[in-house]
Amino acid sequence: MTDRSIPADVTPRALAAYNDLIDALAEARDGYLLHPDRWVEPVEQAEGFRYVGQMLSAMSEMYWEAKPRHPRFVSIVDPGRKLQGDNPDAIYHYARIDGTKKYRVSGRITQECYTSFTLHGRSPDGGMAGPLLGDVNDSDLAVDSDGRYSLTISADEADADGGDWIRLEPETIAIIVRGYFELETSAQNDSEVHVDIDIECLDVDAAPPALGDDLIAERMEEGIAFFRQVTTGQNIFGGPSGVPFVSDEANVLPKPFSFRDSGLPVPGAADIHYASARWEPEPDQALVMRGTIPPGRFVNVVLWNAHTQTLEYRGRKSSLNGAQIQYEDDGSFEIWVSAKDPGCTNWLDTDGHYRGSIFWRFLLPDEDPEQPTSEVVTI
Repeated sequence: MTDRSIPADVTPRALAAYNDLIDALAEARDGYLLHPDRWVEPVEQAEGFRYVGQMLSAMSEMYWEAKPRHPRFVSIVDPGRKLQGDNPDAIYHYARIDGTKKYRVSGRITQECYTSFTLHGRSPDGGMAGPLLGDVNDSDLAVDSDGRYSLTISADEADADGGDWIRLEPETIAIIVRGYFELETSAQNDSEVHVDIDIECLDVDAAPPALGDDLIAERMEEGIAFFRQVTTGQNIFGGPSGVPFVSDEANVLPKPFSFRDSGLPVPGAADIHYASARWEPEPDQALVMRGTIPPGRFVNVVLWNAHTQTLEYRGRKSSLNGAQIQYEDDGSFEIWVSAKDPGCTNWLDTDGHYRGSIFWRFLLPDEDPEQPTSEVVTI
């Protein structure tokens, strides 16, 4: 019988990465989950344990399974994996790519009110994606009567043979695809809503290489860097943000600000105006937001917890999009944020949380959105 026993040292680099993951988990325990300055209520720490599990899931699928020369799109978030400010009205896809290769993305737009593709470089801190290196949305694509499109991503426009094309810079490592849906039932709550999309590398025709020590270790190392960034690398909730669309004053929203104009080296959507603030009403209070929404492709407002995850949205109402908001006769809105049901149509449920973030998205508005007003009232 052939001896198939494996020497203990056959995968030294992968073993070193695995040991580093164990260290990273201990760091997340002490510097994130149990950090005395991070959390102010038990639910936040309890959510932290769930959050760590979800980040391990993202690490495995987005990094350990990454094949830039044989890519596939991975769903970034869903009701069971929330990260980086997820959104129940959108379906996000992510693929690792090689900036020296050529790719083609093909798909079909059905119920989406907006589809975009953004190319990103490497994030110095190991995050999911770094600087924006190129972007295009469905307005720039030749979409046929059946909703189908094809987009070539390469260094040379001639590769597109006259079709739609976006330049691929050599330092590009990832593509993020955003499909937004402004529906009465949020996209993540409707099993029939999905995105038809695929990606292929045009200049690699060999089968993927067999998995070996260096290959799996490289993926593991990148994934562990991501895990550290989304745990101990996160700012303490409630501290100064330095971001133009984030208010440092609780319960007071800033004027919405264009992400494209912000120049932030993070994977935001280039065509969106954002506005965010902390909410901290007392249990017998509500934060009331009022304002108007300019015409545009999409708008929604969501509540996040201290881990930048949307609150429960399958069994509670923690978000409202433009099709779900009930408007006043003059076209304005009034939205209540509270732990108790105030008896108002537009109620966002804090799900027993003392604090969190409000996050507004205004997608391709016809004009710059006005700053919503906000006040804390007793229920």
